[in-house]
Amino acid sequence: MSDPLSYLARLLAVSGVTGQESVILETTAALCRELGLSPETHPDGLILRVAGAPGEPTLAFCSHLDTVPAGDDWTVPSQAGLIQNDTAYGRGAVDARASCLAILLALARAAANPHRRGNLLGLLSIGEEGFDPSLPRLLKFAGGIDAAVVGEPTRMNIANAQRGLLVLELHSTGVQGHAARVEGKNAILALAADLLAVRQLAFPKHRNRLGPVRITPTRIAGGIADNAAPPTATVLLDVRTTPPYSPEDIVAIVQNAVQSEVRVLSDQWIPCETPDDHPLVLGALRALPQASIFASDATSDWVFLAQRGIPAIKLGPGNPAFSHAPDERITRIELEEGIAGYLRLAEQWPAAHETTWEVDHAGT
Repeated sequence: MSDPLSYLARLLAVSGVTGQESVILETTAALCRELGLSPETHPDGLILRVAGAPGEPTLAFCSHLDTVPAGDDWTVPSQAGLIQNDTAYGRGAVDARASCLAILLALARAAANPHRRGNLLGLLSIGEEGFDPSLPRLLKFAGGIDAAVVGEPTRMNIANAQRGLLVLELHSTGVQGHAARVEGKNAILALAADLLAVRQLAFPKHRNRLGPVRITPTRIAGGIADNAAPPTATVLLDVRTTPPYSPEDIVAIVQNAVQSEVRVLSDQWIPCETPDDHPLVLGALRALPQASIFASDATSDWVFLAQRGIPAIKLGPGNPAFSHAPDERITRIELEEGIAGYLRLAEQWPAAHETTWEVDHAGT
């Protein structure tokens, strides 16, 4: 096989901003065929299958081909597929085309092993960086999945928990009038009082790794003129959730603390968690003995697997600090570690799944 970093550079030379993914889908499908894989092409992404024996468990590797826009402040070209000092540069280098390529190369190498066990599935979706992720639609064509790996940059450490995201808006109302007369309730002052109340909220129930629920105000708006008391004021709250609290629980807690109306803008991004003793986690630890287990603050497509009862972990090559940043990059060593790690996990998974099943069902 050719140089993995060169393969990645080919993908990085193709734009794939969310909503404009047709060319990167075509380019990736062509690379799949070059690697000996047979991609199933869909409007929502690519599906790759490496079949095992009938009845063997299926492990899916999922990632996304779309990217955020390049933005400013780059010191190298953002879309040239530049390789410099054994490092590939470009938007999407770590988030998440390195994971996508690691999936392709791991599947291709697994397919060439006649002694391999288990079924492997690759799901490369689009839209993940926007408001219409395609993985839920792609999963309809995937078939049965026993466990999954979500390819996102983790430095090949194992995230077996992920915070959810609840987006709330506090909507404060007041009396509109001339600012010189100061008559009635001021919506902005009322909202300020509510923000102080939100700041004092406590969420005592939490998991050790995930920690407590966190609420961060991110946008605030109010007023219609410089000399008019505002009729309304709003603030957006980014709420990073954990399993002990449902969205309904959090909304009730916030509403009890504030005078403003609490509006739910998004609640689909539920928190996710796979137990430490799950065979997927144990198999990953055997495949990656130097890896640590951690809880991820960022949301991902994992939520759509969790909604279907599919246990998953988040795992991928590259430094997440470079995601969405200028000069996004990944080194050859990091990429090769990702490919090798995915392949070892694919090899470890059937035995881990089978052993745990035998223990859990002994004597039944």
